[in-house]
Amino acid sequence: MQRRGNPDIQELIKRYELAKRAEGKSPKTVKGYNELLLSFYRHIREHTGDTTISRFTIDTVREYIIYLQTRPKFQGHPFTPARGNGLSIESVRDHVRTIKAFASWLYVEGYTRENRLKNLKLPKPEELIIEPLTEDEINITLNTIDQKTPVGRRNYVMVVLMLDTGVRAGETANAELKNFKPIEGCLKVMGKGKKERIVPVGIVAQTALSEYITYVRSKIAKPDCNRLFVSEDGGPITENTLKLFFSRLSKKSGITRLHAHLCRHTFAINYLLNGGDIYSLKEILGHKTLEMVNRYLHFTKAQITARHREFSPMDRIMGNGKNPGKPKN
Repeated sequence: MQRRGNPDIQELIKRYELAKRAEGKSPKTVKGYNELLLSFYRHIREHTGDTTISRFTIDTVREYIIYLQTRPKFQGHPFTPARGNGLSIESVRDHVRTIKAFASWLYVEGYTRENRLKNLKLPKPEELIIEPLTEDEINITLNTIDQKTPVGRRNYVMVVLMLDTGVRAGETANAELKNFKPIEGCLKVMGKGKKERIVPVGIVAQTALSEYITYVRSKIAKPDCNRLFVSEDGGPITENTLKLFFSRLSKKSGITRLHAHLCRHTFAINYLLNGGDIYSLKEILGHKTLEMVNRYLHFTKAQITARHREFSPMDRIMGNGKNPGKPKN
């Protein structure tokens, strides 16, 4: 049923927020939707002066996409100075996905006669090869952490866990003590979309976690704190706390490309290199499709090529390719 009138887009964004909250979306997810949609709303207001739903067209959104691709990064940010040209492709795709979902909701709710963005395609993603942390970089990272303090020991164990299981920063920070099962060798985490999953934990990470729980956490955790990892005062840590730690660790270790999500990439690629398959990897990482997992195959293929050079049967038989030999008479 088509609703009457020509409502303002900002008002519709508020109604969309209400709908998503009623559906049980997490506050963080709803906040993310709002920020991206309000950015689109402000763009329309500043460039057209008309913010009614009549301005919500595929051409308007395409103009906005071009704007996002060319505007300086961090433009309008209160603390970070603007720099460079254009947002990353992934950031632009996030904006477009959110606006397309909003368009679908407008149609279902009867605010538009049709889904106006049905034919809008996402910008083509960059096909970048993901390079994981090397073995040397992992050792440097772990050796940089001072384990003599409770916080240092906690941080060390978190890095080991993230490298061993591929859990996200938020999943690590929000993991609960009761969900670590050392006998079964697994940890249950709450992933995106409030979907729980069980991830296997290796012997080294199991041991590190068990020792942390016994010798560190037990001495500082507040009785009412159910989190696996706790702060110095015994309360829960936050995702921002963990990301700030990685930022400092990056500078201290000298590995400037280090960040929390790189641990996830490193786990995924090493899992495949060590014989794991993409289907089980998808389940461990909590992805809905194989799209992201397939990106890891680019790097593993390069590694396989390098291993072939090292172990090539004919290279070994005939002198590592240096002297392929001459035909015998």
